[in-house]
Parts: sequence; C-alpha cells; structure tokens
Amino acid sequence: MANWWESSPLVKDTAGEPSAWWKTSPEVTPPAAPTTTARGVARNIAAGGVEGGTSLLNMVTDPFSSVIAPTIARVGGTLYDAGAHLFGYPPISEDLRNELYGINRAPEEQPFASRVVNAIDQAIPGAKVSDVQATTMPEQLARKVAGAATAGGVGGVGPALVAAGSALTGDVASRSVPDWLAPGAELLGDVAGAKVTGRVVTPVRTVTTPERQRLVGELDAEGVPLTAGERTGSKPLLKTEQMLGQTPGSAGGIAEDVATQQRALNSAVAQRAGLNSDTLTHDVLNNHMDALGQEIGTLAANNNMQLPTPFVQQLGQVRQGLRYMKTDAAQEIGARLDQLRDMITVDAAGNPVLAGPHYQNLMSDLREAITASEGTARGSMIQLRDMLRQQMEASMNPADAARWRELNRHYANGMVIRDAMGAAGAGTAEGNISPLQLRGAINRSLGSDAYSRGYGDLNDLARAGQSVLRKPPDSGSPQGIAINALLKGVPLATGAAGGYLGGLEGLASGLAVPAAVGMVMRGRVPFTNYSPGQSYLTNQLARGLDFKTAGGLPALLTKIEAANNETQRNALMSR
Repeated sequence: MANWWESSPLVKDTAGEPSAWWKTSPEVTPPAAPTTTARGVARNIAAGGVEGGTSLLNMVTDPFSSVIAPTIARVGGTLYDAGAHLFGYPPISEDLRNELYGINRAPEEQPFASRVVNAIDQAIPGAKVSDVQATTMPEQLARKVAGAATAGGVGGVGPALVAAGSALTGDVASRSVPDWLAPGAELLGDVAGAKVTGRVVTPVRTVTTPERQRLVGELDAEGVPLTAGERTGSKPLLKTEQMLGQTPGSAGGIAEDVATQQRALNSAVAQRAGLNSDTLTHDVLNNHMDALGQEIGTLAANNNMQLPTPFVQQLGQVRQGLRYMKTDAAQEIGARLDQLRDMITVDAAGNPVLAGPHYQNLMSDLREAITASEGTARGSMIQLRDMLRQQMEASMNPADAARWRELNRHYANGMVIRDAMGAAGAGTAEGNISPLQLRGAINRSLGSDAYSRGYGDLNDLARAGQSVLRKPPDSGSPQGIAINALLKGVPLATGAAGGYLGGLEGLASGLAVPAAVGMVMRGRVPFTNYSPGQSYLTNQLARGLDFKTAGGLPALLTKIEAANNETQRNALMSR
C-alpha cells in the first residue's frame, strides 16, 4: 500500500512528481542571509570615515544637537523603558523611539554639517556614500569603528585608537541586551570601552617629575638604551625587570641588555674626557690621560701667559684676602703665589710673562695641593687654578685658545673619571663606571657640594645614574615576592590540576614562563634592535585621554557623535 503522504495531491505536481512547495513557500523559506565581502567592508570603512569627519563638523557647528541632546535622550529613554519593564507602564513607542534617538531623520532634520556633506555627496558624480549599506555585522562594525577612529583621529593616533575601541565595545554591548536597552548599553559601553582601551593602548602611566624626564632625555641623547621600567619609572615594571634578570630562563637575555647599557654608559662618560671607548680600565685611562697631558704640555710650551696690570692687581687682591682665610689655606695659596712671583720673566718687549713650562709646573703643584686639601682651602685653590687657566687661555691666539679650553676640560673630566674608577668592586675592576662612585668623585674634585650644585660636565650623567638607572632594593619586598610567584605560576597551576610537576617536566615549565615573559617584554625583531614589547610598554599614545584630564571628554564625545551620525545616515545600523 502506497504511503499516504507520497500519494497526496498536496505533495504531487501535475507530472506526478513530489512537489517542493514547502521549499518555495514565502511562509517557510527564510530569506537569503546577506554575505560579507571584502568590497562591502572596504566600502563601509570609507563611508564610516566620511561619517566620522562629518561628526566633527557637527560638533563644531552644533554641539548641543549633535552630542549633548542625543546623549541625554539615550540616558532618559533607557531609564524610561527600564521603568516600563519593571513597573508595567507602556514603553516608548517605535515612532517616538526613532525620533528620540535620531533614527530615520528626514534630510531637513539632520544636523547642519550632515546636510552639507549629503549635498556634496549627491553633487559629486559616481558612487554615493549614502548608497553604501551595512547589511552584515562585520560591515556594521567596520563602519562604526572607522567613523569613531576618524572622529577621534583629529587628536592623533592615541585618541583614534581609544575612540575605535570605545565604539567596538559600545556596539558589542548594544547587541548583548534587549532592543529597548540597546541605546543605554551602547553609551555605557562607549564610556567603559574608552577607559579600558586607553589602558590597553598605554598600559604604563606612571607620573614622573620633569627633572627625571629631563634625565631620561639626557641618556637618550647619549645613546644609552633604557628599559621600559627605567624610561617610565614604573616601580612594578622595574621590579619585574629586576626579577627577570635573576630568574633562570630569562637571566641570560637580561644580562646581555644590562651589559649593552653599561657599555653605552661607559662610552658616554668617556666622551666627556675626549675618549672614544666603552671600557674604562686603568690602562685605557692612563694612556688617554698621558696623551692629553703631552698635548697640553706642548701647547703650553708654545705660549707664554701674559701678566697685564689688571691681572696682577687681581692676584694682589687674592694675596690681601689670605689674612681672612684659615691658616692651612692661606699658607698653601701664599706658597703658590710666591712660586708664581719667582717664575715671572720678561719677554722681548719688556712685558712680564710666565713661560709655558713654568706655568705647567705651577699648575701641577697646585693640582696636588687641591687633591690633598678639603673644605674652604680646596675651594679657594680651585678658584686660583681657574683664574690662572683663564689668563693663560686669554694669552693665546684663538685657535690655540679653543684647543686649550677643550684639552683642559677633557683632562679635568678624565681626572674625575680616574678617581671614580679607583673604587673597590668587580664593576670598576672590569672597566665599568659606577654612577654612585662618579657622584663621589665629582664632590672630591669640585667641592663637597659640587654634585648638589650641578657642577661639572659629568654631573648630569651621575644624576641620571642615581635616578633613572638606579635599581630597586634587592631585598625580599612584598612586591618582589608577588612578582616572583607569578613568574613561577606554571608549576603551581599544573600542580593544582594534578600534582606538582617533577623532574625534567617541572624544570622545563619553571624555565618556560620567565623566558616567555622576558621575550615578550624585551625580545627584538630578528636582525634589528627594535623591541615591540618595549615600544608598547613605553608608549604614551593614550596618556591624558582618561576622564581625569581635559583630553578625556572630547575623546568620548567625538566617538558618541560618530555613532550618532552614522546611525542617522544609515537606517540599517539601527536595531
């Protein structure tokens, strides 16, 4: 017996074949789902860019109607509908909702800038922006994000990224709730998305002093590479870098970076003494100082220090002031003045002069006296030394004077460096300068308060070493303990899943996490010195775009206006 269903006229066509009416009936056949194409996404990105630019014009020409009023409408409408669902009174009608949120506006009701852009769009031959439709979710998202990024992009890359993330978050929030709640959810998502995106774009926002920023610039100018922690001053980041440098799996790579930085610092210090070297071992310094001394001696031998009447009178005033000095200072300076007096001769024209070799002997004795003295005596003798040096320079021709000035500066800096390198420790023994020892050498050379007064060519480098390059305390601080625990998180996590790993598996997992973290934070692109992790951690693109600063509100408003403008131009974007 034939099956009734198969023999029914409802399923047979005139030829006796089974009918496919249920496949073509408008009541049961779903409409074909729109498909996303690369061309459709690209067209909507372009349209979104136009809408974002239009939103900026709307904000300038009519901020109340384009931003303030729609924002109030979103909040008020959402609260009203929420009350309707809670207490049972009638919700907002569809027509009122469209009018309240600016959906399907008539052309004459649109903001002024939108009307202008639409008119231009219609007047230009070819494809129209108004004809571009966002029929799929990817096209809608692309359009909304492009509009927000364009609106925010007037402030730079950072605002553009924050606005784009804000738009994306707001759109996702609006799709995750019922239709009546979508406008308010999108606005809330905009606000939260701007905050979260800003933090993702610029993760480190440590507040540093202007002086520290200046010292960072000083090290940059000297070519000293800095880590993200050193550049930003973030204490958690500095501690993480320190722990990575002490943890198996990451310590080797960090050690290479530390060595590179130390060589660059050595080179920067050496340059102040006219030395081109990234190591400051005793033989390198001795050879350089000997070469400087020989050139200074040659230059001095070829010149005589003139003793004009004003300078002699100035020396006389120094002599008269000795009675007000302490006995040791007065005696030492008096001895040097007597030495100068006994060395004076006359040139062919009958003018009193101090011959170059005699000048060198005097300065050598004065240098030893300065080294052996302290306090007021040291300061007074330094002043006498500088007075004699300046007079010798004034007695030379311009070319010799310029070289003389440069050589003496290099020699003085070299003496400071030599003093600093005389400190105990493995670092100085290996030719690496210590900023702490450099600070002490500056005070010993130029006076006990020289560092605090900013004296000397090496002062900024010593300060940068004490501030920017200073490592966190190496003790077991709570912060360090917590970071160390996080770096060992894989063995702990696997232990929670099924017992602690042992043997080679535990060793491998314990090394893998620090190595991976170190690579992400400080790894370089092959064959380059560029580190994506360091660039990301130090970027300040989104700084100042949170709602605590003046830049935060405009960044949010441009995004909201972009969303409003795009909704008004394209009805398919509404729910």
